[in-house]
Amino acid sequence: MQFALPEFKFRFIPSMGNVIHPGNFHPVGTRRAAELLVDRALAAAGSARPEPGAGGRWLIVGGSGGFGSAARVALGATHGAHTLNLSFDAAPNLESRNKLRKLGSPGWHRSRAIETRLRALDLKAMSLNGDAFDPALRQEAIETIRRELPGGELDGIIWALAAPRAVDPRTGARVSSALKPIGQPVRVKTFTSRSADRSPEVVEFELPPGSPEEAVNTQFVMGGRIVEQWVEALLAAEVLAQGAQLVTISYRGNEFNAGIYRNGLIGLAKADLEFYTRALDAVLKSRLEGRAVTVEGPAVVTEASGGIPGVPFYMSLLLDVMGDAHEDPLASMLRMFSEKLSVRTSPDTPPVVDDEGLLRMDDRELAPAVQDELRRRHEALAVGERFADALYDRFLSEYSQTRGFDVEGVDYAAALDPEALARG
Repeated sequence: MQFALPEFKFRFIPSMGNVIHPGNFHPVGTRRAAELLVDRALAAAGSARPEPGAGGRWLIVGGSGGFGSAARVALGATHGAHTLNLSFDAAPNLESRNKLRKLGSPGWHRSRAIETRLRALDLKAMSLNGDAFDPALRQEAIETIRRELPGGELDGIIWALAAPRAVDPRTGARVSSALKPIGQPVRVKTFTSRSADRSPEVVEFELPPGSPEEAVNTQFVMGGRIVEQWVEALLAAEVLAQGAQLVTISYRGNEFNAGIYRNGLIGLAKADLEFYTRALDAVLKSRLEGRAVTVEGPAVVTEASGGIPGVPFYMSLLLDVMGDAHEDPLASMLRMFSEKLSVRTSPDTPPVVDDEGLLRMDDRELAPAVQDELRRRHEALAVGERFADALYDRFLSEYSQTRGFDVEGVDYAAALDPEALARG
C-alpha cells in the first residue's frame, strides 16, 4: 500500500499546557534532513577532513536525534570517527494497519540515512536498537564493540539519552520522568494554536508540583546512575581505550524556564547526571588517563520541543532574538569539537570549562544582551495578546523539520512505498 503525507499534522493540548502533539512524520524528509546535516559537516571540514578512523571510535547513547545525532555527524563527517549508535526507535512494521507504524519512526530513518552517508566515507557506522537500561543490550553493545570497531575498543562515549521513560530491569516496571516543578506550582507562559481566522494568543497556565515518587522516577530515567553502570561495564569488559573520554549532555536553562528545568524535577536529574560525571572523571583519569565532562547545551528545537510546557514560546522568542547567531544541535557540536573539546584526550588540549568544570555550549544563549532582550520581550507579552504569526511560523517550521517536513528537495505530494523505505 502506497500513500502520500503532504503536510505536517499536529494538535495543541490545552489540558497539558498547550504542548504540541505531532500526528505524523515524513520518512523521506527525515532522511533528507539527515543527509543535509552530513553535507554541512563535510563543508565545515573542507579539504582538512582527516582520514577514516582519525577521530577514534565512539559510542553515542541516544544518537538518533537532537544532540546525539548531531554529535555523531560531527564526529564522523568532520573528524573521521567510527561510531556505534544506541537508541530506542520504532522500526517499520509492514504488518501493521497503521500507516505511521508501517513507516517506523523519525529516529530509525534518521540513523539509516546518517549511516549510509558515513559508510560512504569509509567509516564504520552502525546502530543497536533497544533500551539503554536493559543489561542485555549493554552486553550486546560490548560484543559489537569488540567485533565491529577497529581494535575492539572505544575512545569516547557521548551520552545524549533523553528518553521520557525506561524499564527498570530489576522489576520490569515502566518508569516515567515528569516535567514538573518542585515543592510549589509555577506559572508558564506560552501560546495557543492558530486557525484560519485567528492568530495565536498568549496564555498562561499553572503547572502543579511533582510528587516525591515522580522525583525519584525522573532521577532514575534522566540521572547519572545509568551512565555509571555503563562505564563500569565497559571498564570491566576492557573495551575502553587508554585516554577514553565520556561526554554527557545536560541543560541548565535560564530564568524563564527555571521552574520546570533547573528548579524542577528534571533539574534534580540533571544535577545528578553532572555529579556522576564528575565522579566518573576521577575514575577514568585514574584508570585510563581519560576524562569525563558535562556539556551544558543551548536551547534548541528538537523532536521533544513541542511537548515541553513553555518551550515553544521561549524558542520562538529566542530564534528571533538570536537570528543567525542561534546554533542548532549540529552547529553547537561542530563548535564544541573545534573550539572546546578535542576528540582525543591530551594534556595539551584540556576541555574549555567554567569554574564548575562544565563545558558551556549555552554561552551564546546566556550572553547578557540576549537574555536582557528576551526578558524585555517576555515581560511585554501579556496574557490575552496576539502572538506574532511570524514567530509562530518559524518555530513550527523548525519543529516540523524534526519530523521530516518543510525540508528542501522533498516532493511531499509523492506516494511513499513502506516496503522500499524499510529496505533502503
